[in-house]
Amino acid sequence: MENYNPTRVIFSEFNLSEISSFISLHKKTLLVISETLLNLRPEIPSFFPEDTFLYSTSGSNPVLQTIDKIIFPESCSQVVGIGGGSKLDITKALFAKLISNNLMSLEKLVENPHLLDPFKSARAQYKLILVPTTSGSSSEITKWGTLWDFEKKKKFSVDNEVLYADTALVDPRLSLSAPKEITAFTGLDVLSHALESIWNKKRNFITINFALDSIRFCIEALPKLLKKLDSLEYRTAMSKACLLAGYAFSQTRTSAAHALSYPLTLFHDIPHGFACSITLGSIFDYNITKNDAGLNEVLDIFKNRYGNRDSSFHDCYELFLEDCEVPSKLSEYGVRQADIPRLVDNAFHPDRFNNMLCNLSLKQVKDIYHAVL
Repeated sequence: MENYNPTRVIFSEFNLSEISSFISLHKKTLLVISETLLNLRPEIPSFFPEDTFLYSTSGSNPVLQTIDKIIFPESCSQVVGIGGGSKLDITKALFAKLISNNLMSLEKLVENPHLLDPFKSARAQYKLILVPTTSGSSSEITKWGTLWDFEKKKKFSVDNEVLYADTALVDPRLSLSAPKEITAFTGLDVLSHALESIWNKKRNFITINFALDSIRFCIEALPKLLKKLDSLEYRTAMSKACLLAGYAFSQTRTSAAHALSYPLTLFHDIPHGFACSITLGSIFDYNITKNDAGLNEVLDIFKNRYGNRDSSFHDCYELFLEDCEVPSKLSEYGVRQADIPRLVDNAFHPDRFNNMLCNLSLKQVKDIYHAVL
C-alpha cells in the first residue's frame, strides 16, 4: 500500500488580504482568478506583487485550446489560483507549461503526462498555491487538472506529481457566494469522488475511511445547505467533505461513473457534478457484489437517513437527490432514448473503467444509461 499527498493544507477562516503571508512578495507571480470573485473583490490583485500577471475567467469546463493560447511571463516562479475547480485546473495547466519552460503544448502534455518528469528536479524553484471558492473538485489537493476539447468531444487531464500544490488554503466562507445550482453540482461531485474511491481497485484502508467520513458529511449537510445557502455551518461541513473526498480519490482516481459522465457533458452540456452523480445509484449494485468492503457501510449511511433495513441503495439515493431538489433522470436534462448509443460509444475510458471493482460490459453501460433515462 502507498499513500502520498504532499500538499500543505490550511483549513481555517482567513482574509484574502492575508495571502501575502503564504506567498513571496519578491517573486514574479501569475494569478489565475475567478472573474466573478474579482468583480466582487476588485482589491484582491493589490495583495500580490505589483508586477503580477493576472488572468481572470468565468464558466466551467476549460477548453484545452483556449488555455494553451494564454501568454504569460516566463519569468514567473510563483503561481496562485483562486476560484472554483475549473479555475484551479487552469492554474495547474499553466503551471505545467511554466515549469516545462513553455516548450510543449498542452495537447502534448495531456497525451503524455511523463513529459513533465524531466522537470521534477526544478520543481522546488517554483511555488503553487491554490485557494478553492467552491466545495467540489478537490483540485487543490490532487495532481491533475481537467481540460476539454469540445470539437473532438474529448476530456483530458494534465497529470503529474509536480502539479500537487505546495499549499492549499481552504476557507469555507469563500463558498458563501456560490449560487444554488453550482452548490448542488459541486456537492454531488464530492459525493461521486468519495463513492468512486470506495469501489476502486486502488483503495486502501486510509482512503476508505476518508471517503466514508466525506459521505457522512455530504449526506447530512448538502440537502440542508441547498435549502439554506447562507449557512456557514453547512458550507463548512461541505468543505470538510470535499477535503476528505479529495484525500481519498487523490490516491485512487475516479472510475466508471466519471467515464459515463464525460459524454453527458460533451454532448448535452450537463454540468459535471450532475453528470457524474446521476448514475451512482445504478452502478452501486454492480460493485457491492464484487467486494462489499466499505460499501455496506455506505448502504447503512443511506438507509439510516433515507430508507429502512430492506431498502436498496438505488432507492435511497433517489430520495437523496430528491431531497437535494436536483433531477434524477437524464430526460430532465433533454437526453432521449435515441441518444443512448452515442453516449455508450463515447463512455469507455480505460483509465477510468479499469479502476472499478466491477468491469462493466457494453450491455451493462447501456442498461445504466437506460436506468436513469
